[in-house]
Amino acid sequence: MNLHKLCGVFLAAACYIIPAVASAAPIESIRSSISPARVRLVLDSKEAIKYKAEKDGKELIIELPESTAKKQQPAVKDPFIKKVRLEPEGKNGSRLQITLAKDCQYKIYQLTSPDRLVIDIFRINIISQSRQLAKGVTYTYLQDELNGKQIQAYLLSVDKKADYELRPFSAAGSYNGRGYVSKTAAARGLLAAVNASYFDSDGWVIGVVKDRGEIYAMDAAPHSGYISDGKKQAIIKDIAYTGTVKLSDGRQLTLKGINRARIAEDLVLFNEYYAPSTRTNQYGREIKIRNGRVVAVSTAGNMSIEPGTQVISGHGTNAAALANVRVGDKVSIAETLGSEEADKATVVIGGGPLLLENGRVEVRSKEENIAPDIARGRAPRTAVGLKKDGTLLVLVVDGRNGNSSGLTLAELAQYLLRLGARDAVNFDGGGSSVMVVGKNIVNRPSDGRERAVSIGAGLFPRN
Repeated sequence: MNLHKLCGVFLAAACYIIPAVASAAPIESIRSSISPARVRLVLDSKEAIKYKAEKDGKELIIELPESTAKKQQPAVKDPFIKKVRLEPEGKNGSRLQITLAKDCQYKIYQLTSPDRLVIDIFRINIISQSRQLAKGVTYTYLQDELNGKQIQAYLLSVDKKADYELRPFSAAGSYNGRGYVSKTAAARGLLAAVNASYFDSDGWVIGVVKDRGEIYAMDAAPHSGYISDGKKQAIIKDIAYTGTVKLSDGRQLTLKGINRARIAEDLVLFNEYYAPSTRTNQYGREIKIRNGRVVAVSTAGNMSIEPGTQVISGHGTNAAALANVRVGDKVSIAETLGSEEADKATVVIGGGPLLLENGRVEVRSKEENIAPDIARGRAPRTAVGLKKDGTLLVLVVDGRNGNSSGLTLAELAQYLLRLGARDAVNFDGGGSSVMVVGKNIVNRPSDGRERAVSIGAGLFPRN
């Protein structure tokens, strides 16, 4: 049976909540609001409200034993609500009775500053359907509500002791190009996968990507990302690449790119994870390095890249700077990602902006110079979060369709908090957002089909 078509009723059983709250002040007012996904009732008070809720079919009764109230019957103009009645009960209490037109799910919770009791009556089915993919790895389909709107979300939860780890991979088979996450994940036999870092139309990766200690893509602009050394995971900010090439005569040149097209006045480093050759034209100079020594020099372009070699390709003034380099010369490359954690990590997947930091919403769109089309508005989203206990959360939220409104970045942060994340970072979203479980795409990409992307992040077996 299709999990996405199942309608759960877990909230009806989960909301018999009796918080330990001190004696409460009188209820001052009752308010209502209507959104596409829910009807909200709010009881205002000057102190927290003690309550007990019971639901019998279409009757939801909320006992308020220590909060007095005047008799009220506010009109709620919604077809899901037949009647709302608040009335005194006993000497010091009151009772809220909500008569529903149909059996609906609900949620009750306290808010503070000011104190109020919130009752959400859902106009949609709240669904949470999970299945275990492997020991310590769970996939969950969620149909949920956030800020009055319906969303559909897809969640991978990976226990820190699971035999799987999150690593980047090329959706194209090389780190300069575009391909399909689903096709590559299936070919590699991955347990699950999502899209990851940003990219340009020609497959130019925008962000730092490192796997098994090798840097496959770089970005000099500081952004947030996910890192791991195989044992410890973290979400960190201000990951920014700096690389220098030291020639045998002592001169130092600054690298401007890794595994991407060489442009004017550029100095790009290519390694075996790019392609069999540099794909450059003849208007530059290239040197091939193995074990710190130059093994070939060329001005023909498109120099071959064998396993264990690196090619430094220069154009313009950077090509001229390589003119005196000869076979046999010593050449060293120094690289840093701007933090000791990122430098020591074996895995780095750059994204941005940061969403959560130490359990607080901290959306750093401005600080990370995130483009307006990403930073503003609702959209499909992909994100990674970490819980306090080390559980990894990989989340995709659909958008731009009638069943899922998408999320703003602030809402994405709020939702990850709801799921238990302590730290989180955003990845590429919009039409790129995709989640693959096994060989199947489980979400609904907003383009109507899967988009070709540059970098995916998949669950690989630990070595």
